[in-house]
Amino acid sequence: MKVNIKLLGIVFLFALFSATSAQASLASLATKLTIAMSDLPRYEKLPPFDPHRKDFTCVYESQRMPPVDPQAEMWFQQAVAMNDPNVSPDKIDYGAMYQLYLQAAQRNHPKAMLNLASLILRERPGIPVDDSEVAIGWVEKAMKLGSADAYDRMGVYHLNGLIKGGDATSAYAFFQRAADMGSPEALTFLGDKLAATYDNPAEGFWGNLPVGTKMLECAFAQGYGPAADKLSYIYRGTTQESKNRALHVLHEGVKLGCWQCADNLFTEFDGFGLTRGDNLIGHVDKARAERYNKIGDVLKLYDGRLKLPNLDKVLPLPPAALPKWDGNVQTLINAAKAVTIPQKAHKDAALEGRAFVPAGYAIRPLEAGAVAVTAEQQVPQTGYWVALLPGSTTSTERPQRYEAGERFERAGYDWVSPDQVQWHYVGDVYRLPPQPSDFVDHLVSAGAIREVTPPSQDLECSGNIPCPATGIWGGRVDSAHAMKALFNRVDQQAFVDAAQSAGASLKVWEDGEHTIYNHSAERTAFVADWFARRLASEADRLRQT
Repeated sequence: MKVNIKLLGIVFLFALFSATSAQASLASLATKLTIAMSDLPRYEKLPPFDPHRKDFTCVYESQRMPPVDPQAEMWFQQAVAMNDPNVSPDKIDYGAMYQLYLQAAQRNHPKAMLNLASLILRERPGIPVDDSEVAIGWVEKAMKLGSADAYDRMGVYHLNGLIKGGDATSAYAFFQRAADMGSPEALTFLGDKLAATYDNPAEGFWGNLPVGTKMLECAFAQGYGPAADKLSYIYRGTTQESKNRALHVLHEGVKLGCWQCADNLFTEFDGFGLTRGDNLIGHVDKARAERYNKIGDVLKLYDGRLKLPNLDKVLPLPPAALPKWDGNVQTLINAAKAVTIPQKAHKDAALEGRAFVPAGYAIRPLEAGAVAVTAEQQVPQTGYWVALLPGSTTSTERPQRYEAGERFERAGYDWVSPDQVQWHYVGDVYRLPPQPSDFVDHLVSAGAIREVTPPSQDLECSGNIPCPATGIWGGRVDSAHAMKALFNRVDQQAFVDAAQSAGASLKVWEDGEHTIYNHSAERTAFVADWFARRLASEADRLRQT
């Protein structure tokens, strides 16, 4: 049998070329995939974690982020409220919660993206997605929007091995970036790790107390309760001044929803460490211990979502007298919550009938070129019409709603004949985005704040001047002020005794229950300055008292 050696050689060379070419293609594809993977936010190249950094600059996350879409925020708040600790987990509609978070996330709501990822990974019943890659993708989208908390979450994913190749080294790099961007959770985590007196990487802590303290104070300044708990261990010492400092920061932490702070204060007032001289109070106070204990149990259920800014109304620190209490923990919680005046809808008689516009809706203004007909014609299109005099572009008349085929009624221009009046079409009503009052109403319905009787008198309290009335005080800065994201919140309130000072330029209505309204714009800079000092450095405030 003859074998064509030349032909076999050609076949062999072709096979060898094909294999080499395939290997090259696979190698090229692998390289492209590696490059593509490295471009993902989860693999962002970050500076390595430096536990011995020399300094730290506090940045507030809320001031860095652009405003979110109001409707997205409402969906987000509605989803959060569905996770009600008073409802059995098997009764919660996680599918509906997922849908609300999804709708908000699709409108670029970073926190909704993070909560959506959590739902997916926890595999709750009714969640239509069971894919960790989808969850990671939502966190990456939040990272692209500049969310500091998203960087912190990605660090957790690296630490827990959810990210391929992730480990403690990459995780701490993400934590560091998140802290530098202002994430309260990352600041508290790293601040606690750095607040030691010596290094012990095996146990996860390092001796960098100055930077660790700054990080914790930065998180506390943003209203993050758990940071107060960690700060108390730094502040407490052997002197009465240092113990008072720790005591006050724990008490402020309870106002911020920190159940750990409440538990700590329960043990302190119950006498823990009294015989060793470590106790912050210096004596036993069972009545206060009981209140902190019960409040802590409730706060634990809400995991930081319930704020108690008016805690001093029912549980002030000594030497203030302890108010009477009926023994019901809900009485304490209700009294300590933020308050608001009911959002009363004032019915305008002029907006009844054809001029009626449903709540939450509006009519667009008259535009040039709008459809116009004389008053004697039939209504050609269903919607709102406004009557104008000949040659006029504005009207003193309110838009009126007509159905197609109806006849226009006589307008208010009695001095002209009907045939001289023209009706211009302005369309139908459109849905307004959620308004501030809508968010307040939602918080009331969710039980986060409570409504009080409208007060009868306007009062104000400025600077260090004693307040003229005991009650709940607070304030707001101008909407253009840099501190608005932190300050202009319904939970920025405080119960102040008339003998004390509010420490800020505020306006209040007083009538047994007190609530907060905006003061003059020219004084907002002082308000913001006070607010920044009070939260950013609790130690300074305590030294001044």
